[in-house]
Amino acid sequence: MTCQALPCNAAMQPAADTLARKKAPEHHGSSYLRLGREQPSVVADRDVMIRCYLEDIRRLQSDAEQPPSHEAVHQQAGPDLVVRLVTWNINILMGADGATEVDPWDVASVVESLNADVLVLQEAPEVGLERLWGSAYYEGPVKRVRVLEKLLEGMGYRLSRSPATNGTLLATRLAVTFSEGHELDLNPGVYSVNGPNCSLWCEMRAARFVELALPGMRGPLALYATHLHHKDIERRCDTDVSGVRLREAEVLIRHWRERREVATSQASGEDRSEKQPMATVILADFNQPRSRDHDNEEDWHVVVTGLAHPYVAQPGDDGVADFMEAQGFSCSYDISGAKNNFGERRAPPFTHWTGTTIDFAYVHGLSQAGVEVAGVYVKYTGLSDHLPVVTDLRV
Repeated sequence: MTCQALPCNAAMQPAADTLARKKAPEHHGSSYLRLGREQPSVVADRDVMIRCYLEDIRRLQSDAEQPPSHEAVHQQAGPDLVVRLVTWNINILMGADGATEVDPWDVASVVESLNADVLVLQEAPEVGLERLWGSAYYEGPVKRVRVLEKLLEGMGYRLSRSPATNGTLLATRLAVTFSEGHELDLNPGVYSVNGPNCSLWCEMRAARFVELALPGMRGPLALYATHLHHKDIERRCDTDVSGVRLREAEVLIRHWRERREVATSQASGEDRSEKQPMATVILADFNQPRSRDHDNEEDWHVVVTGLAHPYVAQPGDDGVADFMEAQGFSCSYDISGAKNNFGERRAPPFTHWTGTTIDFAYVHGLSQAGVEVAGVYVKYTGLSDHLPVVTDLRV
């Protein structure tokens, strides 16, 4: 879900070596991609894709390893500490199909099982969204998200949001030393054409930035909670302009550089390195799969064919992954030595109902701060059209 459509014209911890070495058989991948190879007529068929997604989750809930258990970092004895970060698009608590009311207590149960120190939830709307999308959203998703917020606060989380149309919620048990929301699009937002009815939507994407105090870490951890646009092509007057997500990523990186300069200028002498937010993590739904994360060219062909469908009209590569790497960021899936629960794959079999992985953690400057990525995992649950992605950092 995104925004109101307008007329077109206006669990025990598994052994480490098991997680690292267990080979993922083909049935651990997306059955939709496999079916799309065999029956091209089903490519981009939403009903088929969602059915396959839910069937795959039910299978993987029993076949795949679960993320290892985690003790909250403030309860760990040390000397090595593990900080757990989780990102999860909860689809405004409307299920995998966008039409099923999801009980916030069920979502809270998944959150509790993962026991994250920092939790990022995309598509967690707040009161006021109903003025844009209609009163039904207040009686439905917004009210349920309010219940979820109370449950998270009861777990000890401190909450903040991005200033997006459909905000990203950041919940943390770590001490916040700085917090700021900033928009990624020009006001009033990006206009995009959506779906078979050629509806024109307008939506602002944004990020919540925080600096967090971590025990045993040199300097704070800089963290972004965000959600890049679902459409990479925007409508400006009567012209379609591509590159929406790359422009949003560029805005985010400019903010990141500014914050590093501010932190450096505020430090002096021997305190300079300690106050600079050297380590950065971006937790986001990037809304773009990477070809490198797929096992074979046939699967990727299904993906790009679906992206090229007239109702989707998206590029096979929006340039964001290359841009992030050019800025010195690394995707957590690409870091060698990190444990995972997706076998010999370089990335999860999927994190999204499209059979692709579009939810990522990008990291920068960890080694200088005495931090490493210890593990990356997915949690298989059918409560949303995305899966929770877990990143464990060792300090």
